[in-house]
Amino acid sequence: MAELNGVVFGQSFDSLEKAVKASSVRQKNIATNIANIESGNFNKLDFDSALEKAKVKLGDKEALMDQEMTKYAENNLKLTSYANLLSSKLKNLKKVATLGKGG
Repeated sequence: MAELNGVVFGQSFDSLEKAVKASSVRQKNIATNIANIESGNFNKLDFDSALEKAKVKLGDKEALMDQEMTKYAENNLKLTSYANLLSSKLKNLKKVATLGKGG
């Protein structure tokens, strides 16, 4: 399976995956800022500074949990991607087989 990952996705897929995750978190922070900007006690959420503060506060167990949760999320994304890719390829094979039968 690792060979498939390298051939089909490679390093660019991993980089894209990380970018999507970071953008998603930033998107949520921006949406929170927009939703709360008119409140009396508005404090802008800053993703990068919040991430740095969190890293400083993490102890060994928390850091390990964070690493494992990151691995879990990455694997879940890969699993979904593999399943989608496989489904797409099977649909294409089905189309080819159907066309061969005149349908």
